[in-house]
Amino acid sequence: MEGTVVTKMDIRKLPFAEIQQALKEMGQARFRAKQIYEWLWQKGARSFAEMTNLSKDLRQKLEEQFVINAITEDKVQHSSDGTVKTRFLLHVWHLV
Repeated sequence: MEGTVVTKMDIRKLPFAEIQQALKEMGQARFRAKQIYEWLWQKGARSFAEMTNLSKDLRQKLEEQFVINAITEDKVQHSSDGTVKTRFLLHVWHLV
């Protein structure tokens, strides 16, 4: 539809139980939630494509419903006294 703005939920905002529920609604096994949670919080995945132990079909479904608004390093400054300043971007809004 023309003029419709669709925003996707940041999957990192969901508690583990809600990730499990979303996957259940997709017809996926419960253990997939643990895999996704590990990718997000232990392995630092920035995209669903990185989640290589998930099927391509599941990664596509996740991509259609969710985003991963990861923190990204924007700029780093090194001072002569050894001080390092880093600026981060928290996330960029994605509108589809």
